[in-house]
Amino acid sequence: MTLPELLLLATAGVVAGAASAMAGGASLLTFPVLLALGLPPLAANVTNTTGLVPTAVGAALASREELEGQRSLLTFLCPPMVAGSLAGAAILLLSPPGVFGALVPFLIAGSALLLLVQPWIIARAGRRLRDGNRRGAWIAAGCVAVYAGYFGAAAAVLFMALLGLFTTVSMHRLNALKNVLLGAGNAFAAVLFALVAPVHWPAACALALGSLAGGAGGVRLVRRVPPRPLRIGVAVISLFIAAWLVAKGA
Repeated sequence: MTLPELLLLATAGVVAGAASAMAGGASLLTFPVLLALGLPPLAANVTNTTGLVPTAVGAALASREELEGQRSLLTFLCPPMVAGSLAGAAILLLSPPGVFGALVPFLIAGSALLLLVQPWIIARAGRRLRDGNRRGAWIAAGCVAVYAGYFGAAAAVLFMALLGLFTTVSMHRLNALKNVLLGAGNAFAAVLFALVAPVHWPAACALALGSLAGGAGGVRLVRRVPPRPLRIGVAVISLFIAAWLVAKGA
């Protein structure tokens, strides 16, 4: 991979890290870039997950205010997030060859649509089934993590929607919780990928450097800038990419 391509990935990592911290959808930005640079779908997916792990580090360091007082909830939800992410990663690696590649356009399109309807989902999630339902939150976290370990695009939207059903924290505090927990799950999945999957390490390192900066910057921006334009832009571009992949494979 050439130096300009690595610089492109680092830039994409900055934008993706900010997008993840603000609205979700980081993988919808970086995964297509990896595909465009010639990586096969599976290699692009595991490289993407590995390279975006530092997003959570930058976001957590910048979210200390929102995370204050949430240690108990973090500790409670971390096990299902880690276990679910490892399960999703295992499903990805053990699936027959070609299955993930065939699903990619539909995963991208579905994630983009989910990102578009994010406000509607979160608004409905505000009508909680039961305030403080810890068992429901634990199960919801595990379900989100399985999806995140398999692909991950728009996992942040799923997290905000499902966990919003079972917790009473504000959306800003829930967003900070999301950044840390999804990051922890992705970190364990990345360890598995590093051991047995075709991670493209130069590309992963370029993404990591960019996403670390982007994650921290995104937390600061979300306090000042509405994420709606970013969310819509990412979703629309991703729908075009999904359509292009379908046409390319036809």
